Amino acid sequence: DRPFDALVLLGDNVYPSGDPARLNATVFDPFGPVLGQGSRLLPVLGNHDVEAQVAALGMPGRWYAQPVGPVLFIGLDSNRPDDPAQRAWLEATLAGASQPWKVVALHHPPYSAGWHGSSRNVRDAFGPLFERYGVQLVFAGHDHDYQRSTPIRGVTYVVSGGAAKLRTTDRADYTAVSWSTYHFVDLAAWPDRLLLRAVGQDGQVFDSATIAIGSP
Repeated sequence: DRPFDALVLLGDNVYPSGDPARLNATVFDPFGPVLGQGSRLLPVLGNHDVEAQVAALGMPGRWYAQPVGPVLFIGLDSNRPDDPAQRAWLEATLAGASQPWKVVALHHPPYSAGWHGSSRNVRDAFGPLFERYGVQLVFAGHDHDYQRSTPIRGVTYVVSGGAAKLRTTDRADYTAVSWSTYHFVDLAAWPDRLLLRAVGQDGQVFDSATIAIGSP
């Protein structure tokens, strides 16, 4: 009953075909009540998505940045982690950011103990930039579960892929929590802290975490 500023989709927006003609069925109709309240749609592309979704979803490009209150939201294309243009753009964007919070969304998780596991090429391409320029929170999909890491050199990594279907998940030495359950993640931002809550289909919060400015 309280409008969201933005709705973030973490890829595989049309699963498994990627057909943009099905976006009404998979995005615009089910999320119509949220978007109808004025929430901005902030999607990224997954490995099941296609180029035509960029225009159909109103994305500025395959990678882009949008300020949302005290947050600089950055959407990346993890299908192309080795693209030098994307990495140069990311570094310039992070270096010039003035917001207290830098939150990144991409599809393939740099850290995951789930069925697919960590995407090492994505970690190698983007992780050093996240750490160098103070990204505090990174969201990914791809694995069909929920995971939250402990802070890894200042960055908390969240996997939120429990939508289309579920797979079993596991734990690694960096895992704070992991659940195989349908859910969404609610993120609230203030100038001095972020509050993350994972909400199950029953409406109950099953995980929460606060990230404060200056915390490890």
